[in-house]
Amino acid sequence: MKYITLTIGLFIINFAFGQHLYPEKYDECKLSRFCLDCGDTKAEPPQDFVSDFISNLNEKSLRKIKGSIIVQILVDSIGKPCLLSAKNETNVKSKKLRLLNGISNTKNWLPAITKGKAEQASVSLFLIFKDGQLSIRRREFDFKNQSNMKSVGTPDVKGSKESKLSESWTVYNKRNSKLPWDMSRVAFVDSNNSLWFGTDNGVVKIQEEKMEVFDSKNSSLKPTSYNKNRTSSIRGGTVDQLNNKWFFAGYEVYKYDNKNWTVFDSLNSPVGWMRKIHIDKKNNVFLTSSKGVVKYDGNDWTIIDTSNSKLPSNKASGVFVDSKERLWIGTYDGNIRIDSDNTIEYNNSESPLKEGAITDMYEDKVGNLWFDLYNNDDKSKGGMFVLRTNGEWESLRPKKSDLFTKNDINDFLLDEDKNVLWIALNSVGLIKYDIANDKWETYTTENSNVPSIHVMQLTKDVNGTIWGATFAGLIKLNAE
Repeated sequence: MKYITLTIGLFIINFAFGQHLYPEKYDECKLSRFCLDCGDTKAEPPQDFVSDFISNLNEKSLRKIKGSIIVQILVDSIGKPCLLSAKNETNVKSKKLRLLNGISNTKNWLPAITKGKAEQASVSLFLIFKDGQLSIRRREFDFKNQSNMKSVGTPDVKGSKESKLSESWTVYNKRNSKLPWDMSRVAFVDSNNSLWFGTDNGVVKIQEEKMEVFDSKNSSLKPTSYNKNRTSSIRGGTVDQLNNKWFFAGYEVYKYDNKNWTVFDSLNSPVGWMRKIHIDKKNNVFLTSSKGVVKYDGNDWTIIDTSNSKLPSNKASGVFVDSKERLWIGTYDGNIRIDSDNTIEYNNSESPLKEGAITDMYEDKVGNLWFDLYNNDDKSKGGMFVLRTNGEWESLRPKKSDLFTKNDINDFLLDEDKNVLWIALNSVGLIKYDIANDKWETYTTENSNVPSIHVMQLTKDVNGTIWGATFAGLIKLNAE
């Protein structure tokens, strides 16, 4: 292996996400609260970082690796690092490279210092592998100049020919509307046909084409720790059977009853850093996290984890209750289904549930169950699947296509009225599958006016119009 050297440069950008900045998320870090690249004196890697880091990686992978990885490293107040998230754009998978091991075993970082006191903070580094050498650049965040953020991106796969696309979209952003921020992650419709969107700077309600914004100044939503003029990123949300709106941001969960806000945090509930939210027909609220699933029945909170269930791991990815009141829980180490007092485990089954983690589910009008299954190790085994009422499984993917070599699906929506499946495929854009005609279309930033390769959540209003939250604004399907 060639000698690997270190070069350090600065990469300054007006950009920031939430606690996890990048798509590969790691849950080994124990700290619950920290700031993003903060400090009068910022956290720094040790002088021998490169040699220490390299010595803990897979030697065979180092011989062939090329490309770049951006890592987000949490450094605690005594200088101990922990890998929080990463975006790997090399030819070697992070697990095979032993990236987590490489970062976590470096020592003697200098913690961030504010007013003479050490504090925990996250640091982002670009690791660039080329010709057997490693160069490192630090990503700097300029919070003072943030007035808006968006991410357009280049799609991982080519889209359909523009002339063959059957749909077009209207885009709403900060320039042409009252949207407070272009980066948006949440979209749903309530029982009054009001549209709700969660952005990285507040919640937006659209009713009769009028936008109303809820932020830290006019609601109970909390500001970010690094900018009091910014509202915490809304990362998830839905509506319950009583038309209450639910959101989660930071380490808090919020309920809005159309008049008052209720805040659930670590003082009055077991909530923490939540991943997904689902509300069943009995109005039970389920939230997933790295510590299992929490349930709220309107009065009491309970926890479902490895200590009181057959969950294969506490790293819960998705949760769903079907019409037979069966509770499906996905984890990154396997899936289970709880039927009353009986638990079905799928790690040894012959179904696709053996291969991928449930992240999202939907039950259609006739009882078919639709699954988004995530598999980071084998891209061919993840993606969209349907469990038919006769017990047969069906994989949904186009023939002779590399479209689902990346199976990181952010959301999907089955439009049963038109027999169309919409899939928000991360780092690509939107996929339309005309089920009756077995026709696939791929909408990207290059062949359509879908404004970002990160379409996060989809919803449908009572008029049948599809809406979406993206990292570069909101999208609305134009009428035919």
